[in-house]
Amino acid sequence: MRVFWIILTLIIAGSGIAVFVPKPETNKHPALPAATQSDVIPEAAVEIPAPTTTPIKNEAVAIIDADELEEITETIDTVIARKEEAKEEVPAVVPEISADDIIASLNDITDTIEETAPIDTETNGWKMLAAQTEIAAEGDPITSTSPGEADEQNTSYGSGSEITTPNTKTPVEISPSLSVTQNDDGSMTIGETYTITGKGTKQNPYVMSWEFLVSLREFYNPREGKKAIPAHIAMFNGKYITIPGYLQFPLATPEPVECLVMLNQWDGCCIGVPPTPYDAIEVSLSEPASREQKFAVEGRIVGKLKIDPYLVGNWLIGLYLLTDASVDVSGARSVEEVFGNPLPQFDPTTE
Repeated sequence: MRVFWIILTLIIAGSGIAVFVPKPETNKHPALPAATQSDVIPEAAVEIPAPTTTPIKNEAVAIIDADELEEITETIDTVIARKEEAKEEVPAVVPEISADDIIASLNDITDTIEETAPIDTETNGWKMLAAQTEIAAEGDPITSTSPGEADEQNTSYGSGSEITTPNTKTPVEISPSLSVTQNDDGSMTIGETYTITGKGTKQNPYVMSWEFLVSLREFYNPREGKKAIPAHIAMFNGKYITIPGYLQFPLATPEPVECLVMLNQWDGCCIGVPPTPYDAIEVSLSEPASREQKFAVEGRIVGKLKIDPYLVGNWLIGLYLLTDASVDVSGARSVEEVFGNPLPQFDPTTE
């Protein structure tokens, strides 16, 4: 048994020696041969021959003579000079014109225009304005009423007098109209349809109906070529009338002096029926409206009627005006009753 262990120990020891003992290194590079005497002592220097230069032959010299060279130089100078001239800006020649020559030319142009296209009185704004001024100074039967004539009926209507409307070339004439009959009770019947009461004064105005005012549409409509106002309506121009209707004041104004009186209810924006020139009257109040009047939806207006067609081209924009007017809203409904909104919401003057 001891022999076995001795042998095993020797085998293990031999294996360890074989593994752990390093081997001697070997030179991987071969040794250089020893230097000889011929390598140390250099041989005699070899003499390098100097380069030889071959003389250049002057065979191409004097191909261009002096005259030709001078000619070429002059040509080059000429081309350069022309290029420099082309680069320079040519100053513009401005003819001298005096102020007298300009005025004379303008006068000639004006004379030519006047000869070729004469300006008519109806198309010249300045002449038209002057003509309207003269008419106003003399007294227009449609737009002027002398003091003390309010109680008398203007008999000049129906006699061919004219109304000059703005923005239109053709004046509006008074055309034949419906018959007017005076009744025993002082009223008048127009065309067997409309009955008008009153005297046309501020204390006793004519009681007017919307049906009567709207009937003007049948006689006066510039878009349809109807440019004559009938005498049975023109006769009320300059007279005081009274008419009930729906009111529309500018609510943002604390004390308005203007309003609209209309046949149809309209809130100025989205509720109701927007007015037309035939069923609405522009009212100019003699005194600012009170808060009660301002927020009333309906009422009765008394004022001096003015028939004043306002045209843009052939489009009728306005027609009836009331001046020196007053408003009666007693018993009328308010904005709160009609629209269900409290008054402070519409009145900027209240908190």
